[in-house]
Amino acid sequence: MKTMHYESEAQRLEELYRFEILDTPYEDEFNDIVKLASTICNTSISTISLIESSRQWFKAKIGLEDRETSRDVSFCTHAIAANTDLYQIEDATKTDLFSNNPLVTGSPNIRFYAGVPLVSSNGFSLGTLCVFDSKPKTLTDEQRFALKVLGNQVMKLLELRIMNKKLELGKRRQQHQIELQNKIISIIAHDVRNPVASLKNIIELSNSKIISEEETRELTNMAEKQLDGVLELLEDLLDWGKIQLNAQTAIRFETVHLHELVSDIFKRHEGVLFVKGNKLINLVDEDLFIHADINALRFIIRNLIANSNKFTSNGSISVYAHKSDKKVLITISDTGVGMTKETIQKVMSDNSNHSSLGTNNEIGTGLGITLTKDFVDLMNGKMWMESEVGQGTVVYLEFHT
Repeated sequence: MKTMHYESEAQRLEELYRFEILDTPYEDEFNDIVKLASTICNTSISTISLIESSRQWFKAKIGLEDRETSRDVSFCTHAIAANTDLYQIEDATKTDLFSNNPLVTGSPNIRFYAGVPLVSSNGFSLGTLCVFDSKPKTLTDEQRFALKVLGNQVMKLLELRIMNKKLELGKRRQQHQIELQNKIISIIAHDVRNPVASLKNIIELSNSKIISEEETRELTNMAEKQLDGVLELLEDLLDWGKIQLNAQTAIRFETVHLHELVSDIFKRHEGVLFVKGNKLINLVDEDLFIHADINALRFIIRNLIANSNKFTSNGSISVYAHKSDKKVLITISDTGVGMTKETIQKVMSDNSNHSSLGTNNEIGTGLGITLTKDFVDLMNGKMWMESEVGQGTVVYLEFHT
């Protein structure tokens, strides 16, 4: 028999919730087991009962109308606490524990009960596979053996559900990673190769004296703008790589001083914002902390500020945060050119890699926003935008604290 732990009901409930089975629809695999249990044990009622804090819920049942009952009247609660591989009551009317139970004194007039605890691989009993009858009786050795075997099958089905969910989640994540990597390779092939090739051509033309010094300067200025986009792209890729390495295990949440993080990001952008005449305003309260992955959050805010700067000239970019109801709402707003609703839809589309020229014809890749959305999802956050052409843009970020 598996070892069962009862030192913490909270731990037992946490284990139950790990299976994500409560309030799911009926399934044939479980229905067949209760039918078989009732047939083998010659009883009118059989259930797969899962014991929550205040109720017992039936994943499968035969002979009962209700889908759940109060835990207070549950026979199965006593079965999982008995620390035995099979708990049996031959005549409930003759036991002090159950003689006044409303399920005994009234419908369905239970007399006989036998339950096999459903013990997880971590040693916690989630509930029981049980049989009831309105007449006193006792199970034969063969019936007891069969009920235990069926109980083990229920637990294997529950464990198999978790394994399948993990496999499916792994497949989806792998597919997402493949799609993202293919997108990045495509962007690198186009947005890194072309500017570097252009600069190489300019150098070759200049060295060969085919073009004048004035033409060289003009072409070099164009190439410089392209290379700024390349540097931004490479910085995005480096940050993406770091976070993806962490995300292979889990996003690493820690307490982050948000005002300080925003100030550090501002300092890194002072030069590029000065060139465009933009002012940075940190409106985050100095006492505000957020529970987040600091690298992912830095990437998100940095890219959104860089994006605001791209589409704003001689204006301002503000970061504000508000904490309430265990959530933090962060806004990055600018006084830039703004967007139409159609453009917002393109930018926020899951399949989008939307990019356009900035106010100084800055060349972008669209990768920053793509990865920003990905990192917001990794931290179980939400992101949305509001904008009006000529009036600027506001990006909203919502995270649990």
